[in-house]
Amino acid sequence: MEYLLIFGGLLVAFITLRVWFGARRAKIYAEIKKQKYNAMDPALEKIAQPIKKNDRGPIG
Repeated sequence: MEYLLIFGGLLVAFITLRVWFGARRAKIYAEIKKQKYNAMDPALEKIAQPIKKNDRGPIG
């Protein structure tokens, strides 16, 4: 039974480290690209951009 507790603890630690390093890597990548990095929602700038006009017509 204690193996289950150890495995669960290791799983939580692994997921936490993976998320933390992923966020750190994304922040460093954004700095390299000279972009603003928002830790809560990196896609805010994309949402704020004006909508492009769709010039495509129907197929056929």
